[in-house]
Amino acid sequence: MDSENKEALNGGVKMKICFIIFGIGSLLAWNAILSDISFFMNYQGKYDPSTSFSFCNFLFNIIFQFIMIWKKQFLSYKTQLIIGLIASIVSLVILPIVVILFEKNSLTGFIVSAGLVLIQGLVNALCTSGFFGLTSFFPREMIISLSTGQGISGILLNLIGFIVLLSVNTGDKDEDAKLGAIIYFSISGFILLLTLVTLLCGYRTEYFKHYLGKTKEYGNRISQVENEIANEPITKESTASQNNNEILVEDKVPEVKKEEEITFIQLFKKLYEIDLLSCYIYIITFALFPSVSISQRLFKTGKYRQLAIITTYNVGDTIGRAIISGCKFTKNLAYIIICSRSILVATLILNFYFDMKLGLDPTISSILLLVNVIALSITNGIGTTVCLGLAPNMVPGHMKGRAGSSIGFFNIFGIFTGTCVAFMTKYIINQIGVYVEDE
Repeated sequence: MDSENKEALNGGVKMKICFIIFGIGSLLAWNAILSDISFFMNYQGKYDPSTSFSFCNFLFNIIFQFIMIWKKQFLSYKTQLIIGLIASIVSLVILPIVVILFEKNSLTGFIVSAGLVLIQGLVNALCTSGFFGLTSFFPREMIISLSTGQGISGILLNLIGFIVLLSVNTGDKDEDAKLGAIIYFSISGFILLLTLVTLLCGYRTEYFKHYLGKTKEYGNRISQVENEIANEPITKESTASQNNNEILVEDKVPEVKKEEEITFIQLFKKLYEIDLLSCYIYIITFALFPSVSISQRLFKTGKYRQLAIITTYNVGDTIGRAIISGCKFTKNLAYIIICSRSILVATLILNFYFDMKLGLDPTISSILLLVNVIALSITNGIGTTVCLGLAPNMVPGHMKGRAGSSIGFFNIFGIFTGTCVAFMTKYIINQIGVYVEDE
């Protein structure tokens, strides 16, 4: 292998940072809305954005994700991501302005902002599937970097939210909220712009050209390789000169042909247990988070309460993904972790009931809320990682890529279903009472 080839294969620290930025950008739009949900609650609380926005965001997301897993890819990942990132930047910057332009609890204002969140869901589907598809061509270390970036995404936005809250102090709460939201979403848009620039720069590197050179990402050359394979099967001898190249034609291109022969239903029959478990993870999570969780007391955190709860969840989720990496993944482990967290539906609601109706000590109810949120987030991270690790090993080699896509789809389906269940859990909470922050 010549020196240029060795250099192309060695991504190094710069490429890892590049993929971490991709991970941050892939989930940033929804994390931005979620981290500043108190702003929307303040102006549109009558329509419960903590629940309705989740529903709107994932409605288009799940529809488009289903289309993408059912149909063959019709755009290059580069084009898909450029469109998605630009649309995401524009919608994020416009969203707080739309909310501010209308009076509080204006139905028209809510409809317009909810429409933007619907569009954002479509954009999120483009970005998430685009980054996962793109990264699948690269070595495992880059996939890990992308996943790490996704964990960092929520925490980063929570930190930015705290800084904005601490920095903006005009003496008028409403003005603080307006200015803070504009600053916060502008910073979020800038991070997405940085992601777009990083993506475009990445495509100019030899590293990207090496791993993507035989795909449609560079001149649609994959069709030529497919034709060669159809006429003359590739042998080990014909690829020996490639040495340690992880994206060998015999590894990747035949999979494209074989995967086209597998229907969505056939894939589901092989993975139905893990698919349904990965779906159930997010049904439980989004039935309780954020709406039920942020409705409860957390010591005397005041205006930082909701953001503090969301930050606690994001940190716990990241920890869960990290601590399970060294464990052996088994189906029994998945069942134990995922099914046992069902009890959190009762414990989180009961904690609120004891606080509001039975006068539980505020410190105890706050501690119990933290325990429940931490348990919810850590088991979410563990369960997600276990399912992602198990699925590829339950199917033949040529189906591994589709297996990962299947898990991704059922995650989104679980999130959407969870947001629907959240209407019921939030209704139960509202029947118990409404927590009012002490002045």
